Amino acid sequence: MPRAPAIPWRAAAWRHCLPGNRTCAPSSGAASTRPHRCCGNARMGSGEMKSRKAWYIGCSAEQVAERVILLGDPGRVPRFSQYLSDVEAMPVNRGLATVTGMYEDTRITLSAFGMGSPIAAIVLHELSNLGASVFLRIGTSIGLSPVNIGDMIIARNAKSFEGTSSAYAHGSGNSSADPRLVSALTLAASRREATHHVGAFASFDGFYQDMFALDEPTEDRVRNNLERLAEQDVLAVDMETSAILTVGKALGCRAGSMCASTVNSLKKQKIGKREHAEAERSLISIALEALTQVDPA
Repeated sequence: MPRAPAIPWRAAAWRHCLPGNRTCAPSSGAASTRPHRCCGNARMGSGEMKSRKAWYIGCSAEQVAERVILLGDPGRVPRFSQYLSDVEAMPVNRGLATVTGMYEDTRITLSAFGMGSPIAAIVLHELSNLGASVFLRIGTSIGLSPVNIGDMIIARNAKSFEGTSSAYAHGSGNSSADPRLVSALTLAASRREATHHVGAFASFDGFYQDMFALDEPTEDRVRNNLERLAEQDVLAVDMETSAILTVGKALGCRAGSMCASTVNSLKKQKIGKREHAEAERSLISIALEALTQVDPA
């Protein structure tokens, strides 16, 4: 069997230098300070790691929690920060905003990546490299029947039609969410009496070619695409979920996704401002409750 490609080391995961490589483990116990058998002396000391900053997000290890909520819109970071206490905001770099604070007794980081799988993967990978090991994307999506606008959709799995996942995994193009996150999100949504669905996502790179038509020449393409996905029991379409699940798994992390349905692409319907604000409040409330119930990887 060909050897899996090497993935850069992570501060908090001694066992995941090479995804799927059972020989990649500490030489003597999970808490050992001795080097891995697979990577020798590749790891940095803890003091060096704490002083090291991630290339793009500009955070250091001590500024990042083990549990992370990944956001698309950077405007959600200050809004969602209001749910946390003792908030530390890191300098914004290239539009990438990150804060860390406390929710009840749990330390949580909020980090915004913008739009699309490539940058979402960069942010996840850097945070993982600094020690984070639980990642939950929350945001918006295009809902497919039977999902209605305003409903919550929790990803059980995702079909990849984007290009980023192939850099981390080779196979069927179908990635699964961490079952602990799926269970915790479902329970939290039920407790808050939020209308929710659990099922498959599909993620694309070409928003105006595959997800939402702006002009007549692409109407048939988008309609056929979404109808085909609905026939395959896909509930939601976005640009990042499949990559987040794939990259998270490749790095030995727990990864999940939950989105509010804010657009019906076929009917050209979009959620109203008041309903959008309500959906955001539901997203962050469910996400925070769920993350407190999931242990780090």
